[in-house]
Amino acid sequence: MIAVDCDGPACVVGEPGRALSDSRDMVYAREQATRETDAAARALFDAGAEKVVVWDNHGFGANLVFDRLDRRCEVLLGTGFGRRFPLLDDSYAGVLMIGYHAMEGTPAAVLAHTYSPRAYRAIRVNGRAVGEMALDAAVAGELGVPLLLVASDDKGCDEARQFMPWIETVATKQGFGRNCAYSKHPAVAEEEIYRATLRAVERLHEMQPLVFAHPVPLEIEFKKPLQVLKARIRRKGWRYAGGLRLKTELGSMLEFRC
Repeated sequence: MIAVDCDGPACVVGEPGRALSDSRDMVYAREQATRETDAAARALFDAGAEKVVVWDNHGFGANLVFDRLDRRCEVLLGTGFGRRFPLLDDSYAGVLMIGYHAMEGTPAAVLAHTYSPRAYRAIRVNGRAVGEMALDAAVAGELGVPLLLVASDDKGCDEARQFMPWIETVATKQGFGRNCAYSKHPAVAEEEIYRATLRAVERLHEMQPLVFAHPVPLEIEFKKPLQVLKARIRRKGWRYAGGLRLKTELGSMLEFRC
């Protein structure tokens, strides 16, 4: 399964003061995310994959130019599935992440955030700050499915390797700030993703599922007091942890709701 976000592709930097989805850059971002996803999918099929599912998970989950994907792909899109990596099970050999980004607060990272750029200052597991890549990979890991590849800016690739040093990575651009980067040409990034995907499949025996120890102590730090109040009402089983923080314990990451 290929999980696709739109912040990390080549030449995508968004617009100051706006989330990517609200910026003029979103038109290009969805097109380049589609091309990079297609490169990964073609490599998977060329390596012998019988089924490739593309999961569009940016914002409301309907961003990619779907008819430009390899026609052999199947697509998960929209919102309301109930968990990350919907429909994933242990029949899948691995997952890939295309267009992902570094966690909120990462210095010089392009469009860094953790799920909600407006709401979350940090998400922590057992006291350690984690971003979307580790959290999503841990959901797949609960099912015994390893992360094989991440395509992101250089800061995102570094972050992913801190949690999963065995994976293949493709740095599509070098971040110099939230809205500035030194990027590879889009076609070069696509070619590198294709080749890295082939390498990842060849190294499948080296890949490991990421699994957090159970129970999973989870903490969310919000950006504004009103967000904490709303979350205390809406999130069942969460406890106040002081300041702008709420905490809980999950039986497994399959219970995780961002």
